[in-house]
Amino acid sequence: MSATLEVAIFLSMNGNAQEAIHFYENHFNAEELLLVTYQDMAKRDSSIQLTDENKNYISHSVLLIGRTKVMIAEDTMNISEEYTVGNNTSLCIQSADLEEIEHFYNSLITDDRVKIIVPLSNNMFSKAYGIIEDPFGIQIQLMFDDRLQ
Repeated sequence: MSATLEVAIFLSMNGNAQEAIHFYENHFNAEELLLVTYQDMAKRDSSIQLTDENKNYISHSVLLIGRTKVMIAEDTMNISEEYTVGNNTSLCIQSADLEEIEHFYNSLITDDRVKIIVPLSNNMFSKAYGIIEDPFGIQIQLMFDDRLQ
């Protein structure tokens, strides 16, 4: 296992991400490491449909609470699902070792009970990003992140 491997908690907030971030900063002295709005994303991806309502929504954020990273965004991992408490939490397994992320993904998808939500592929923020749902209903994001080096 690589020295850069980490698991982070990912919370989907259904339009309340900014409020949640302020809450965690206020009550847990969380430090904001990253904050990307839909408007920021639209500058990199013209397919994103901006509205006055969603332009300031949080596409992705990372807070540090103690030594634990908490990621917060507006949407659930499977955007075809309606938001409910329960599908608003996932694990994000990330590493600066691309082969490690690919190995985890390829191992997971050999299990017939694993549901692929987003196939592992290159996108605008990672060389390898995918989402699966394990046999127990836990959604797991797998992401290569060279910033972890």
